[in-house]
Amino acid sequence: MNDNSLRGEDDESDTAFAEASITLWSNLVALIGTHMLETGMPRQELLDMLTTLHETNEETIRSPRARAIAGRHLMSVYRALGDT
Repeated sequence: MNDNSLRGEDDESDTAFAEASITLWSNLVALIGTHMLETGMPRQELLDMLTTLHETNEETIRSPRARAIAGRHLMSVYRALGDT
């Protein structure tokens, strides 16, 4: 195997890890959000917090692909919690 082949495998592993981490993160945010709603947090306050989290991600996640994936996942959480 040459260095390019190994580097490609590392890139794929890094991408898979990042995508799995973002999925896990969004599931955790959904679980926490559901709990917050069940314990009496006003829905609009929670949705405002999710908007702030999205804005922070947009400013801090360096990878355009990871930023887009995180945005899609967070929008799904926002819609799910906004409709409950």
